[in-house]
Amino acid sequence: MKIHYLVTSLKTGGAEFAIADIVKTLQSLGHDVSVIACEPRDMGAAIRLSEAGLSYALLSHRRRLLPVILASYLKQISKNRPDVIWTSLSWGNRVGQWAGRLTGIPVISFKHSTSVHRYTYRMRSMSKLWIGDSQTVVQFLRNKMHIPADQVMTWPLFQSNPAALQAQKWDGRSVLQLGSIGRLHEIKKYSGLLDAVSFFLLSHPEMKSRIHLTILGDGPERAALEKKVRQLNLESVVTLRGLSANVGQFLSGLHAYIQTSRYEGMSLAVHEAMNAGLPVISTPAREIRDAVQEGRTGYVLHGDMKPAFNRIMEHIFAQPDEFCLCGQQAQSYILQKFSHEQYQLAATKIIDKLCTRLNTGASPLSKLPA
Repeated sequence: MKIHYLVTSLKTGGAEFAIADIVKTLQSLGHDVSVIACEPRDMGAAIRLSEAGLSYALLSHRRRLLPVILASYLKQISKNRPDVIWTSLSWGNRVGQWAGRLTGIPVISFKHSTSVHRYTYRMRSMSKLWIGDSQTVVQFLRNKMHIPADQVMTWPLFQSNPAALQAQKWDGRSVLQLGSIGRLHEIKKYSGLLDAVSFFLLSHPEMKSRIHLTILGDGPERAALEKKVRQLNLESVVTLRGLSANVGQFLSGLHAYIQTSRYEGMSLAVHEAMNAGLPVISTPAREIRDAVQEGRTGYVLHGDMKPAFNRIMEHIFAQPDEFCLCGQQAQSYILQKFSHEQYQLAATKIIDKLCTRLNTGASPLSKLPA
């Protein structure tokens, strides 16, 4: 089967970083997969594609209106018509769904979060099958987007890697290295994290030489965050490193991973950190609630981030042995729940169901409410 994997962009992000594993898995099942992005953005995901030996095509070199992007994609289809258009992220879904309607090519769409644009909801019947990247998203597709259960499947975007670089255990005396990976965007709540770090240090000034936070990523909030670091006098405590291709090396140099997102679907960064043996400090954002278990695999930032972060830091410095054990238990959780075999099986089930629908000529979603 020939598949176009159509994604909104190749920016730094969890869904974009998952493209390489998704495509390689589909190829291993015997399918011809082409990666097509509507626009480039920061191209952070392109590095991972290149490392995996995968090529890609761009429909535009900058953000364009829907008719322009759609026309560009229709030209791609005229040259290389796929059997299936597999879409990912809102704009990729929208372009692919319109292309599918105009050409008669069936569309299968990924959903990566529990938020939805109005146009995504209105156009939901234009996809033959919907894939949630976590059980939380699957429930959202069924209960909030009103897609019948037999037209929704799950494919968690993460697969564990037993050979991944491992983080060094914290000895309780050296500088506690905290880190986060993400786009510098308000949904990641990095501004609130900086406030929380400052609040902790105001209460415990002796700890200013005992912790360091490094954030890996770039985005529209970079200038504002750099300004805030200066305003809070955190230059010696916080580093905004920018983009980097070597995520594994970065994680191996940490003692704990922090995720402060307003919302998440399947957070690849959290799961990669746990795979590296890191305890996680996180807001209770959707699927992360299952992974980050208080006092077992990490610590949860409930409510106001400032007192929550303060409480967790005090606990970590008072209980370093428990903290290190959380890292070991986090890795065990990941290796057991997200094995390569389970990842491959999820993909196989989706392809089997898709092939069945294509062969039977089924017309799913026809009974959805308007």
